[in-house]
Amino acid sequence: MAVDPRRPAGGPAPVQLLIAPYDSGHRGVRMGKGPAHLAGHGAAARLRAAGHAVAEHPIELDQAFPAEIASAFALQRAVAEQVGAAVATGWFPLLLAGNCNSAVGVAAGLAADADAPVGVVWLDAHGDFNTPETTTSGFLDGMALATLTGRCWPALAASVPRFRPVHEEHVLLLGGRDLDEQERDALEGSTMLWVPDAHVREHGPAQALGPALDLLASRVGLVYLHIDLDIHDPDYAPANPYAAPGGLDPSTVRQVVRLVAERRPLAAATLAAYDPGCDTEDRMLTAALDLVELLAGLAPGTTPPDMRTTEPHDPAGQERPVRDGEGRGR
Repeated sequence: MAVDPRRPAGGPAPVQLLIAPYDSGHRGVRMGKGPAHLAGHGAAARLRAAGHAVAEHPIELDQAFPAEIASAFALQRAVAEQVGAAVATGWFPLLLAGNCNSAVGVAAGLAADADAPVGVVWLDAHGDFNTPETTTSGFLDGMALATLTGRCWPALAASVPRFRPVHEEHVLLLGGRDLDEQERDALEGSTMLWVPDAHVREHGPAQALGPALDLLASRVGLVYLHIDLDIHDPDYAPANPYAAPGGLDPSTVRQVVRLVAERRPLAAATLAAYDPGCDTEDRMLTAALDLVELLAGLAPGTTPPDMRTTEPHDPAGQERPVRDGEGRGR
């Protein structure tokens, strides 16, 4: 990856804060509200206060009539262009996105400048591993990881410049507590690494994730970290209407992020799928802004945040027993 010659060694990484405010092709509705909500509540200001240079870049689509599939891939092409421009000049791309399928654009944008294979660590309540043949909801974002790994939409994915499907053995899924039956079968038959949320809750992040992260690190040189915010349990921090019970608390999610960055440098990161309408007490807002600051602080060349500041406060308060819920899929 390119290094910005203006940044002192070990100094805060300059951050390109990309804002993609779309959900299913529609701007500023439902999860499409999340990116602007985070930006409007001080995402860039927190990074500047921590010493980062920040460039904010809203991504807009020129479309007279939104169509979910066409708009999603148009957005991916725009994301790929901006991510590619950021990494070529040594800036860390941090994407705030409405939908997870924007990851196709991030992967494509990283491809031009990567000197080593880029792995993907994907945090999500869902598998996003359906295809048009298995989905029962018809929700394109439920196919995001399947598209990224080349299982579906190959012709449209090929329209995203420089996109190449990510090898499944270069992907680690953490989560997947809410799956459709055929989606579960696909995941179990995949070569992708998969660590369920329940395993992390039972054994702790280091023990549960360590072997899988070590294996991934032996295969890739960099990591793209994709966080669907519904990896959080909604009793702690509700992200969106799809958030299923049994997820992780904000502190555990931050521990996971640190463990990932300890293994391989972060090439880029995404926070996705935040619907402020579900977050009436701003608990997810607080958790997400903490993650924005942490991710930027862990960008290559930066002193780790836990060596500079104390652990951010957990807004949800005390622990509570985790309950298992019915799978709703998506």
